[in-house]
Amino acid sequence: MSDSSTPSSIPNSRPAGGSPLPTVDAALEASGWTVPGMLLARNRLTPGEVALWQLSRAGEWVGSTWSDYCQAVAAASNGFRKLGLASGDRVGIMAASCREWDFVQLAVLAAGGVAVGLDPYGLDEHTREISCRCGFVGVVLAHPSLLDKIDDTVRQRIRFVVCLDAAGVAGVVPLAELLAEAHVGEEWNQALPDAAATIIFTSGTTGEPKGIEYSHRQMCLAASAILSAFPQVGEGSHLACWLPLSNLFQRMINLSAIGRGAQTYYVSDPREIMRYIKPIAPHLFIGVPRFYEKLHAGIQEFISQQPTWQQSLVHWALRVGDRWAAAVRLGQTQGVRSRLEFALADWLALRKLRGALGPNLRFMISGSAPMPVWLLERFHAMGLPILEAYGVSENIIPVSINRPDCFRFGSVGRAAPGSEVRLAEDGELLVRGPGVFSGYLGEAPSGNPLDADGYLRTGDFASIDGEGFITLVGRKSEIFKTSTGRRIAPTSIEGPLQQVSQLEHAVVFGARRAQPVALLVVAEAGWLTGQNDSFQHVRGQVLEACRHLPAYQWLAGLLITAQPLTIAGGELTANLKLRRQVIEKRHASALHDLYAQIDSAKGMPFEAWSPDRQTFYCSP
Repeated sequence: MSDSSTPSSIPNSRPAGGSPLPTVDAALEASGWTVPGMLLARNRLTPGEVALWQLSRAGEWVGSTWSDYCQAVAAASNGFRKLGLASGDRVGIMAASCREWDFVQLAVLAAGGVAVGLDPYGLDEHTREISCRCGFVGVVLAHPSLLDKIDDTVRQRIRFVVCLDAAGVAGVVPLAELLAEAHVGEEWNQALPDAAATIIFTSGTTGEPKGIEYSHRQMCLAASAILSAFPQVGEGSHLACWLPLSNLFQRMINLSAIGRGAQTYYVSDPREIMRYIKPIAPHLFIGVPRFYEKLHAGIQEFISQQPTWQQSLVHWALRVGDRWAAAVRLGQTQGVRSRLEFALADWLALRKLRGALGPNLRFMISGSAPMPVWLLERFHAMGLPILEAYGVSENIIPVSINRPDCFRFGSVGRAAPGSEVRLAEDGELLVRGPGVFSGYLGEAPSGNPLDADGYLRTGDFASIDGEGFITLVGRKSEIFKTSTGRRIAPTSIEGPLQQVSQLEHAVVFGARRAQPVALLVVAEAGWLTGQNDSFQHVRGQVLEACRHLPAYQWLAGLLITAQPLTIAGGELTANLKLRRQVIEKRHASALHDLYAQIDSAKGMPFEAWSPDRQTFYCSP
């Protein structure tokens, strides 16, 4: 890879033609298409190389080799079988991200079991529901207190409880005992390629989460598709594991690290990732849009705290970087003067902004929700493009991926190897391939989930251009129709609104109303004390952010609150997606009052309204 201080650190976004079938990595080729088989194959290739890094109690990074990793999984696999784990049995794992999580997951799979990730910070009712649907024979917990989250009837039936921290607790097996089990040769791996390996649960944005079962082969195929998109990740590359491992996105990145021989650094508390990102020095970083929005806000805050002359220098460098990045995205050749100007801006400021994320990072990946294009462009101006990938819970292989040498902002990239896409007559995106699920767990099939040609409905409206780039329009379940007959995708308004300062979330409503309104969640309650001045300030920012939108998307009013949207409160999923129905119900009274103000405002018909006539309402 080129040095981060050079102009070539911004990759070219021009399409590189059709995507060939992926080259299967050596560890995948020799895996027998099972997840523990991947670890065995990797251990044969690079047994003495460092595989995992974890912080000690003293705050020092401690490494484990691939040989250590393999021995831990083999020992725990034998230990689980002695505890009564049989082929097909389901085990719940509830702990923060750590190497022991991966030890346990692969050990359960090697013993023939099925691993189910549980979020230790998730809603108790969801955890109880998941434990009932899966019928766990055992659970692995960070601490015995988490057993209270498991349904009572399930607790009465389980055969074993293993805890990472369980010294002296009756009826609980410390994980250390399993890791001390003896094992012989490679017989500890009893996994079969087409046997069930994991059950994941949908995010539940419009209802209760639904379970989906995937096989070892499907998990390996997903890892192969990810690795084929990112050949820049090689043996010894650094990857940060900071998202909860109940999140399939993070688990698949960790599995991909096995396939390629990359090193995984575990950060147990996601809030601490920026504290450790420089010592980790990742070559590839994954995140969700909310993280990148906060990262951008942090960069802006840092810039504002510098002396005036430095602020002016950085803003000049960002303008230069923006022009350069825009030209690169268009495939335009830059003249000598432009190249020299960018090289100077990069040397004076841009590389220092990138340096906050370590010396190795060349691009980042975002998933789970759309990223505003303006934010993608701003990071690209710094020389750190964010590449959006897209997937659905019902297809374990990514549907599409933007690649470092072939990306387009505003799109989710081209179809990934193993996923074939097309559009239905109404514009809904369809996908088929070996990663598509066969039905929801525990639900009587009401018919084949696939159409006659084997395609799955993703639930997303989309468009596909002549070069194969897929652009999402919005979720079918979220798009609403106004009383004027216009269809509106909330994300088309919410994306621009994220430019408003001090904003945590923006949620747009407007079904069966003449114009949409937005709930704005601000970062601090103190921001609302100024009221009139604050309203005028946010009003101006909203007008500027939404100026380019068509008139039928202009906001008729704003509901402003400092009450946060949280996972614990049920307004956000574990992936930080909005649960719109919950949010709308929680704010139903305030939204009703807002529309009453709008309807009575000077008796003006909506057709005569424009953005400079907005009504504001503040929710305490």
